Amino acid sequence: MAAPKKEDYEYFAFVVDNEVAAVIPMNKDNLAQWVAALSSDPKVIKLEEDQKEVVISGWTFDGENFSSPTEN
Repeated sequence: MAAPKKEDYEYFAFVVDNEVAAVIPMNKDNLAQWVAALSSDPKVIKLEEDQKEVVISGWTFDGENFSSPTEN
């Protein structure tokens, strides 16, 4: 198996209080949905215990609450 090539990846720096906390490479092909999401200036919300296995892709967030597509 060939070694991964740097050009096959996008690299994302996670910055907290102006300091790089982590750099994560994402394969452009295998993780295209993640690359698109992380390229779009996302907001990261820590899910509460009762949301962990409920909130999924396609839901919306109004700044306070998550809603399923059927509620919108």
